[in-house]
Amino acid sequence: MRNPSNTAISGSNESKNVLASSLSRRSFMAGVAALGAAGIVGGSAVAAPRPVSGVSSRSPQDQAAPSGQIILARTMSELTTLHPQLERFTSALAISYHVNEGLVKFAPTFELVPGLASEWTVSDDQLTFTFKLREGVMWHDGQPFTSKDVKFTIDTAGSDPSQSPAQGTVKTYISSVETPDDNTVVITLTQPYSPLLTVLAEQLTILPEHLLASNPYDDAFGAKPTGTGPYKVTDRQTSFITLEANTDYWGDLPFTQKIILRDSPEAAAQQAGLIAGELDVIPYNPTTMSGLEAQGFVATKGLAGSVHGINIDLMTPMLQDVNVRKALQLSLDRERILSVLYAGGVQANTVVSPAYGVYHNDALAPITRDVDAANKLLDDAGWVKNGDSREKDGQQLKFKYQAWAAQNWQDLAAIAQASWKEAGIDIEIVTVELANLADTMSGRYELATVGWPLTSDAIVGLTQLFRTTDKTLADGGTRNVFHYSSTTVDDLLDQAYLTTDVTARSDVSKKIQEQVYNDLPLIPFAHPAYQLIAPAKISLDETGSGALSSVGPGFFMNRWKVNA
Repeated sequence: MRNPSNTAISGSNESKNVLASSLSRRSFMAGVAALGAAGIVGGSAVAAPRPVSGVSSRSPQDQAAPSGQIILARTMSELTTLHPQLERFTSALAISYHVNEGLVKFAPTFELVPGLASEWTVSDDQLTFTFKLREGVMWHDGQPFTSKDVKFTIDTAGSDPSQSPAQGTVKTYISSVETPDDNTVVITLTQPYSPLLTVLAEQLTILPEHLLASNPYDDAFGAKPTGTGPYKVTDRQTSFITLEANTDYWGDLPFTQKIILRDSPEAAAQQAGLIAGELDVIPYNPTTMSGLEAQGFVATKGLAGSVHGINIDLMTPMLQDVNVRKALQLSLDRERILSVLYAGGVQANTVVSPAYGVYHNDALAPITRDVDAANKLLDDAGWVKNGDSREKDGQQLKFKYQAWAAQNWQDLAAIAQASWKEAGIDIEIVTVELANLADTMSGRYELATVGWPLTSDAIVGLTQLFRTTDKTLADGGTRNVFHYSSTTVDDLLDQAYLTTDVTARSDVSKKIQEQVYNDLPLIPFAHPAYQLIAPAKISLDETGSGALSSVGPGFFMNRWKVNA
């Protein structure tokens, strides 16, 4: 069935060229966790990948030695592994990105910059990427890093028993990996694939072949991984993780010698720990913690690259009517949601955050609350008021609304329920534990709130959310949990994957946002701001502008420092 905007409600069409890796559990759960756990969390946003030459770094001998210690409140305790290809939560990613590295990495400015590769070139046909590796890089155990480690990592990710989120990318787009010498890697593609550099930075963190050749997903490695990054994991206990500076690091040394991530999931305990000096950095909510700044603590914030909204399962018959979806959007009190739960965030009219720069469509009309308009849409659609509810053909306009058990999400669900009641729409709130939410969202639901980080490439993120697919999350499909299908969107995505041109990709991104804005498979309401607070002696500046990076606070802990 196609609606007037040429968009199908069902997901019956076979997907074309699906980014099979795009729905990793890791990315999914990172988004799920975002609202309820603000400690080390974040969406992500970077500019489109482009060839970049090497950047120079000072030698360790020319730099001041790392000093001091920072104890950080870790708000999520569900971490089961620090294996860089197996983490499920953003808090684990923030840790592993300081321990393990990719050929390419993210700068706080969202650019893709050289990592373990000092430079790379791309052939004119966009099929061959040649990477020159940094010389003299050592694993934390003193063994040399070579091109063999890169080939091992990519081959492992593409193997049949792979547990890597990059498996689909490797199998679909990478035809060969060659290592002419220890410092050169040549990756040949089956077809042009513009997000390759993003995948190399985000999903293909390099593994040490000498430790994992017989078992790439070794549990012991996941508990205490060996990497090449600026920090080493020196202690891993149930309630805390200790990172210590790698003074032999090839790049700029971190400022702080030791960072301890200590479990502290409750806001009251975080605040008490900060005041008592038992914690140095905690998530900050100015609505509930405004008194801390008067005591001399300093808040730092950054706009996230993620979007939070109401997910709509378009397989639900009553929700296939776009007028019902519009009524839900128009009657939702998003101003109250932002004021109560998203201090520092901004209202979302589209899924692509302003943090994505040129990929954000700022031309879309702002979504404003209009309960009268919502009621008229439902009246015209034949939903008759019966008291404070609505009925049509003997059926009540009522939906099940799945909300994570965390208090913030329960509060959000209550606001949504009260908002929609003003339009005669009834909601039954169904509480879901975090551990079960991914499985729930991969199947059937009616309405649910989830935060979506769009990965580090807006086009990849839009693919994950909106490309037509018959596969669910559980079956390795995209994260199109809306059962949304649009030939227009699919065709635009195909265009974007064939070019690295920023202008062309930006234009595609904006057109997709406009289509989704009209079709309404989800109701966006907020781009969150992530905020941390610490004593004045600790600097949390990650961007060089007194702010946290939109990649997510904690992704650049190497830039945090204890001032003398």
